[in-house]
Amino acid sequence: MAPKLRLMRDCSIAFCLVWLTLFYYVVMHPHSTGIQAPGINMHRIAEVSMLYGDTNMMYERALFTHERHAKIWGHPMHTLRQDISAGVWNKPTYLSSLVIAELAKPAGRRMEWLMWVDSDIIILNDEIPVEIFLPPSDMKDIHLVASRDQNGLDSGVMFLHVHPWTVSLLTEIMAYPLYLPGIDLGQSADPEGMGRVLNKTTGGPSGKGYTDGVVYLPKPWINAYQRDMVYEGNKGDLLVHFPELEKRQWQYMAKWLDATENMPHEWDVSLQETGYLDRTTIYWSLLRRARNTVESLEKKMQSGGSLPGRPMEKIANFKKVLRENSDDMELIQTQLNALDALFG
Repeated sequence: MAPKLRLMRDCSIAFCLVWLTLFYYVVMHPHSTGIQAPGINMHRIAEVSMLYGDTNMMYERALFTHERHAKIWGHPMHTLRQDISAGVWNKPTYLSSLVIAELAKPAGRRMEWLMWVDSDIIILNDEIPVEIFLPPSDMKDIHLVASRDQNGLDSGVMFLHVHPWTVSLLTEIMAYPLYLPGIDLGQSADPEGMGRVLNKTTGGPSGKGYTDGVVYLPKPWINAYQRDMVYEGNKGDLLVHFPELEKRQWQYMAKWLDATENMPHEWDVSLQETGYLDRTTIYWSLLRRARNTVESLEKKMQSGGSLPGRPMEKIANFKKVLRENSDDMELIQTQLNALDALFG
């Protein structure tokens, strides 16, 4: 057997063993915090994070804000407390185990979405239900909702659909360092590896990669950064994230944690007052209209209909915008208006 095929076989066997082990661990030894408010959670979302190693009270205090938010909204909270993989690959490994465990349940008992939040994130506004950031029920082909920064994908906050698509994605992410060990992913191996898999145009359940199943929200909505001396968000926003600050992270985290603990409702603003509901409703309506327009034009071309100009090129360019710039509502609206004007 050729060395490359033997490596692929060995990697496949290894991943099967890892999955079986994790599946047994999750199902037979649940390690969630066990916090869930009374009543039925119609949206079936679980919030997920990880924190292990030496005790760090800043992270513990930040994690408490996640647990508090989950309790208020009736979401189960899962927190990984052990190092189960090779450092930076704990996140996709743990998420994979949770998605598989949910898919093994009867459909009516499964979580529908997992919301991942990094441990260097503080929830500021408990009045915000995270359901508003999820796609409407008719947009069933969206499986990952995230945000981007200047470096591309930011995996610090993201929503993952409990679906076989997500299992496939996470499997490829976990396999990345095994199949391509010579590629240096740098210090941000987790988002870099995930971003590279998401950008593929082959593989995945459809054979065309994963990009069509991903949407990016405007970053401040779900992932507002604390920069040096500047908070990207506004009062009433959901959270604050502390990447790229190095040692300065601790002084900023301490400031925010002291504020939220000493004045716990100071940053709480009702959903209606934040404008979140209007903005997310407009966003999903715009995205639905854009996708429906593309589908309609493609069907017309496949049926032999005539369109002016270079329709295939213009449709391909618009699809590229939807894949890569779905967080830019103004750009999408402009491009959509141009398509409507050209093709009617």
